[in-house]
Amino acid sequence: MAKQKGFSLIELMVAITISLLLMAGVVQMFLSSKTVFTTQQGLSRLQETGRLAVEFMARDVRQAGFFGPAYATSWNMISTLNNKNQFGNDYSPETAMRVFNGDSLPAGLVLNPAPNSDTQVVAVYTASDMSVPVVQQNDSGNVYVELTTPAGQDCPSGICEGDILVAADFEKMWIFQVTGVSENGGMVTLAHGAGSDPGNQITEWGGNPDYPTQDVNPGAEVFRLKTSVFYIADGPNNIPTLYQKVGREPSFPLLVGVENIFYNVGVDTDADRVANNYVAPEAVANWENAVSLQLEALVMTPGDNAASDKQTYTFAGEEVTADDNRVRKVFRTTVAIRNKLL
Repeated sequence: MAKQKGFSLIELMVAITISLLLMAGVVQMFLSSKTVFTTQQGLSRLQETGRLAVEFMARDVRQAGFFGPAYATSWNMISTLNNKNQFGNDYSPETAMRVFNGDSLPAGLVLNPAPNSDTQVVAVYTASDMSVPVVQQNDSGNVYVELTTPAGQDCPSGICEGDILVAADFEKMWIFQVTGVSENGGMVTLAHGAGSDPGNQITEWGGNPDYPTQDVNPGAEVFRLKTSVFYIADGPNNIPTLYQKVGREPSFPLLVGVENIFYNVGVDTDADRVANNYVAPEAVANWENAVSLQLEALVMTPGDNAASDKQTYTFAGEEVTADDNRVRKVFRTTVAIRNKLL
């Protein structure tokens, strides 16, 4: 009768030990690969977020101060609004752009969620990309434009009651709030009565031959005015996020992971439409002289394990050491306000 044979206890223990060593190696390779993948994914997202943050802000800043065919100056811009130098948010139309401290916003600029402490807020003022042609000379209470049906718009010609508008030709522009919108035979009548928020201080203008500067004739265009605000607030999962607010619409999270933004303003002090120097926003004496903007966006990876050590970086002219293991990168650019360079 043949004897039964098998592994001895020592052989079994050796086999288990070798298996554990092999398994540990496999797990280590898996963890290393996962760490590399997570790091690369975080860096890719950081790059994408930073590039988009700079691009979105630069695009709106570049278009600041566009009010149609007329170049905006203090002598050819007439505002009929209750506060002549304000509409929607606190600003003078000639400035095109303002930068505020997030801890001390003007009364007319309400942001929800509120900006994070010690951050800056940039507000850009411009006409929308779409315009509607004037089809008939205005009278004392109305401006008449062509009836169009833009895609996705519920209001005639994309203009709704309460909108702030600019009617402009190559010589002048009128800023007013539309208080009534009605259709009639392929034409839209835009009334500019008293209204509210902010309402019109001058409710009757146009149609008087003694005051041709009040005429809005065929050939002029009507634009909706847009205020675009960028700022930093805590977003999903309390991660710092770049928010945007357009007009009177609620703020919305634009890009998660933008930790901070910083601006220096290019100021033209000799009227040659070129920045003579760049100063902090609080040092700008006259915002009409702002012709460009230097911006920095500090962006961080979403995960707290992207770096093996705490990173040191330079932001807003200061060297900072992070208090976590996220990777951070500063994206910088300088943007000229095109309409200030004409």
